[in-house]
Amino acid sequence: MARQQGVAGVAAIALGLGIALAIVVDLGAPRGDGGYPTQTAQRAATAEGLAARMEAQIAAGAPGVALALEEKATREERHGAAVSAAHAHAQFELGDAPAALHTVRTAMRICDVTSSCSYGERAQLMRLDTVIGAVVEAGVVDPKASPARVDEALHGLLRPAAFVR
Repeated sequence: MARQQGVAGVAAIALGLGIALAIVVDLGAPRGDGGYPTQTAQRAATAEGLAARMEAQIAAGAPGVALALEEKATREERHGAAVSAAHAHAQFELGDAPAALHTVRTAMRICDVTSSCSYGERAQLMRLDTVIGAVVEAGVVDPKASPARVDEALHGLLRPAAFVR
């Protein structure tokens, strides 16, 4: 009974904050002690910038909350390659690898057109493009539903290069 009240309390707070969809999506996320949802607010509150707060939520097993944070952010906060990378990461974790790849490739095109991305941001997007692209190319839509196929798709990326002598 207490557990149900705890979950109901979390759902009520989420509705009040306007992130009901994120909570519904994240109900299957990892649980903390006692079966209650993992605490993510503390780490996200101390992170600097929207992308860091989003990544903190994703790391805590709450990618839906990360997307809700982005949705509630101002336009200025949502601007940038790091936020796009975090958005793609959340999409991937939520089981939509093709959408995540589309997000990454769109961000890369924006970087090319505007010349506003740092080398680090470009490198981050290129890594995501390589990894997510390999998963999508292997025909995986939901990485969590097909972990063996994801491992198989990424295995080729992890093989050491063969050098000709």
